[in-house]
Amino acid sequence: IVGEQGLGALTHRAVATGAAVSLASVTYHYPSIDDLRRATFEHAGSRIGLEFAGLIAHTAAEPDALPEICGDFTAHLVTERRTDTIAVFEMILAAGHDPELGPIKRLLDQRLAQLLAPYVGSEAAPFTVTAAMQGLVLTALASDRARDPGWLRGAVSDLIRRYRAIR
Repeated sequence: IVGEQGLGALTHRAVATGAAVSLASVTYHYPSIDDLRRATFEHAGSRIGLEFAGLIAHTAAEPDALPEICGDFTAHLVTERRTDTIAVFEMILAAGHDPELGPIKRLLDQRLAQLLAPYVGSEAAPFTVTAAMQGLVLTALASDRARDPGWLRGAVSDLIRRYRAIR
């Protein structure tokens, strides 16, 4: 719902309709709209995060492949995973106004940074790379560049290569 219609469309009734379950069932599991928003953010973020973690785990055997793996993954986010990715970015923006979502956003950033730290350095570098990747993905989603995932793939690969070089 959030990825297709925006955060404003997330209601108990919309979730019940979309999931083909009763409204009572949705409100039982998620009593408030804040509970529903938190669960949506956690779900969309974990789907993307788990997929990325799996790719990074395979990189351990071939660390020089990281730039291309990250480039390919971000291209995948704006094409095949576009709806989940838009939902995550809607929730990231909402976290700036909603203190309930802030901890989830911070956890997402920490997990991404932890995955990248062995490859781009410790301290601030993993958070910088994470923020830059998110910015590039957001730029691609918000423009016609999503139609050309090669641009994003190249930009992210270049970013990772540069951070690895100064590590």
